[in-house]
This record gives sequence, structure tokens and C-alpha cells, in this order.
Amino acid sequence: MSFDPKIRNSPQPLRLPQAKSTTAEKPAVSAPREKESSLGHAVDSSFEPSTPRGQKYAEGRAVRGGVADNSGLRRKRGGVADDSVGRAVQGEVADNSGLRLKRGGVADDSIGRAVIARSTVKGGIKPKKGVPDDSIGRTIRKKGVPDDSIGDSVRDSLVGPVDNPQYLKARDALYAQLESPSYLASAGRSAVGDLVRAKVLQSSVFHKLPTAQQASLGNVMSHLDDVGLRRLGALVEQAPEVLMDKDSAGKTLISNLEKLATQPLNSMLAGGTSTQELLNSALLDVTNPNRIDQGTAPTCTVTSMQFELVADNPAEYLRLLTGLAGPSGAATMKGGSDLVLGRGDADARARDDRPVSQAIFQSAAMEYGNGKSADFDPIAGKSTDASTGKTYAGLGPSQQTMVLRQLFGINYRTDQFYSESEGAKALQALQGFDASSSVNRPIILDIDQGAINHAVTLEKVDGGRVFFRDPYGVLRSIPDEMFPKYVVAMHRPADMLG
Repeated sequence: MSFDPKIRNSPQPLRLPQAKSTTAEKPAVSAPREKESSLGHAVDSSFEPSTPRGQKYAEGRAVRGGVADNSGLRRKRGGVADDSVGRAVQGEVADNSGLRLKRGGVADDSIGRAVIARSTVKGGIKPKKGVPDDSIGRTIRKKGVPDDSIGDSVRDSLVGPVDNPQYLKARDALYAQLESPSYLASAGRSAVGDLVRAKVLQSSVFHKLPTAQQASLGNVMSHLDDVGLRRLGALVEQAPEVLMDKDSAGKTLISNLEKLATQPLNSMLAGGTSTQELLNSALLDVTNPNRIDQGTAPTCTVTSMQFELVADNPAEYLRLLTGLAGPSGAATMKGGSDLVLGRGDADARARDDRPVSQAIFQSAAMEYGNGKSADFDPIAGKSTDASTGKTYAGLGPSQQTMVLRQLFGINYRTDQFYSESEGAKALQALQGFDASSSVNRPIILDIDQGAINHAVTLEKVDGGRVFFRDPYGVLRSIPDEMFPKYVVAMHRPADMLG
């Protein structure tokens, strides 16, 4: 879809604080790092007086209502393109057994199963009976012995959630502005609902809508509480074109919101959520896609995909979510297969610090990625292969490719890099890549985390750095020279890069 170059008016510029990093050697947790490293850091803030959000920069995708990143990265609708500063890493290390640690144990407990380790294919250890060993790492020591048993402090600093209180406070203050219309800043709390309804109905945006869409939007507002109205008001004020975004069936975002608000809730969601909560959660997603986060769930793969879908085609995302939450508990993806609601997807124990809409969508996508051979347990945070009884976290490379093909309706392929030279060759092909020219055609990278890998969304390759969005909600970058060493796979549209 195309984007209006006019983006939201800017709140007061602010500079996000520098975040310090921690790390640990496996399997310890939260041991402080002795020295700060310049590698793997998050992108510097572009919230400077000279770069207000309303200004359209020469570079970057002008996503509705987002922040123009003065480093040339694409803007996010309603969010922050570079919403962290410094290297902000939780610091825990992945369990080297290949399974995620218990919740609260590791920063990268979201990551999927490791792609076949380099050492298992070329020049390293050949696994017994031809079975790839997910526990061995890519870095080979003398005589082909993998050194995965020894921590890699640089590798462990590449990804992870932000835990710096000062940073989180500044980010939350900014998000509060992005997720609320400006006129509420001086309004009394009791006036929120009535004021938002009045402002929306009086707005030029509303009067330009087709009559049927005006009626639908009015119906949506009648079903929203003050929280939902606040978010809808922000969307109307700051990114009105989102309202008429269309899904793959030709329905608008307004129409899908109305269906979500008025349809019966699926019986499997009873007791786990409500229509009101689901509406509020969905509005948060489309108003500020940077809120999309894997939390503590093992869903980095599908969270990265969800972020791209919401940022590029929010009406399609709402169509799928509405189908999952409705009586049928299913929604057909662009590729023709169905996402299916699972029992427990909205359970409080399955939330993992995520809004309910994200928990439901990510669990359904994980279940689809498993295929018929395994079932995803959203509460336990793992999948179980029915034939072998083996449990695992995340999705393997072929499973990720399958989900990407279906969500975006195009053919995807997975390139696994069995040597650093192969990674270097891929990086050369990616030079100049910018997600702004790849709408609804994301590239997902798998970053080596020892026994397991972490899936992130490629944003841009420029100026000697590779920029990517960590599904913990952080935009990060690494020097080009780190790509061949730590990026072990790439999921891309089959017709891209040759």
C-alpha cells in the first residue's frame, strides 16, 4: 500500500537516555558486564528540535504518523523508529540445552530452534545418523570442536529487552503522547469519552468518509470505553488515512473494527478476555505498532512478522484478528491457509507480558508454523511433536518460511549461511536494502545466540551498518563486519536479491 507523506504532528522532542548493558555466562543470570562494548548497540535517538516528527525526511518510509529517523530508517506509524539509545540488553543467556529457560530466566527465551549449525554441515562436526545437532554453535575451535559451551559476550549483547528504568520512563511518556489525541492534555478525566466522540464527529476526517463508513465509525465508538476512545482519537487526529486502509478482501480498517466490536466472542475466549479488552488491545496495536512485543513468550519469529503486518497493512491484521476472535475461531491468510484460535491463547498465564491481541495472534501463528506434526502450548511456551514427544521452543527455518508465505501471500525462501563467507556474500547482496521499498515483503534475519537463534526484522543496510528491529520492541544496529559472524539465516521473498 502507499503512504501519505504527511505524518503526525510531533509531540515535544526529547532525547532518550543512554541505557547500560548487562550480560551473563550460561546459565547464570544478570551478571554485570565489566566493560561496555560499542558493538550491537541500539540506534541513537533522532528526537532533536531540528528533526520534528512532522518533517518529511528525504530518506525512510513515510509511514503514517511515525517518527522520521534522521539516520534514514523507515518511520513507524504512531511509534518511534529508533525508540532506544545505547545497548539495552537484559543480559541473560540462552539455555544451551536448546530449550528456553523458565519465564523470567533469559532475555532471549523467545528465540526459535537453531538453524543447522555451520559445524554440522561444512568443515565441522558431522552429527550422528545425519541429524543436525541444534545444541552446537557456529564458531569452531581447533579440530572442529564447537565452543558453544563458552559464552560469547558480544553475541549475547546483540538482542534483548530494554531494562533501563530511565529509558523506559522516557519511552512510556512519549508513547502516552502518541496514543492520545492532543486535545485531551487539558481535558478533565471525566470528559474523555464525550470529548473524543465530539471531536471525531466534528472533524474534517469524519466528514470526508463515505456515509457507510461514518455510520460504522459511530458504531465502533459506541462500543468503546475511555481507553479505546483515547486510542481511536489519536488515530483520527494523527493518522487518519489508516482508517480507510484496506485488507485483502477489500474491507476497511473501520469495517473490521466494527465487526470486532459487534460480533459474538468465540467461546474459547470466555473467561480469558472480553470484547472490550480485545478492542482496546487491537487499537493499541494499530495506533502504535512499536508496542508489538514478544514479552517473555518464545515467539520472536512470529512477533517480527506481526510487526511488519501491522505497520504495513493494519486492516489485514484486524481482519485476521477478528476472524480468530469470532465464532469460527479462524481466519484465512493471504496464502490461502487458516490461522486457528487455540484453547488457552487468551489465558492470563499465556499473556507473557503482552496485550491480549498480540498473545492470541502470535499463538495462532506459532500453531500454524508447527504444521500437523506438533502442537503449541501457549501457557507452557513450547511445542510438542506428537510422534516423538519432543518439546521445543520457537520455530525452525522451514516453519518460519511457511508462515511468511501465508501471511504475506508471496513466495518466500530461506537462505542458511553455513560459513561466514556465505554470510558475507548475502550482506553484499543486501547493500542498499531499505524496508521502505519492501512494503509487505519483509526480510527476517536469524541471529546466532549459541544453542538457539533469535529472529529479527531487517530494516536497512546502509553506511557500514545493518539495522534491524528486535521483537522486544527495540531498533538496533550492528557494523557490517558482524553480519557474517552472527547472522545465520535470512528469510526473504523468493524474487528478491536473485
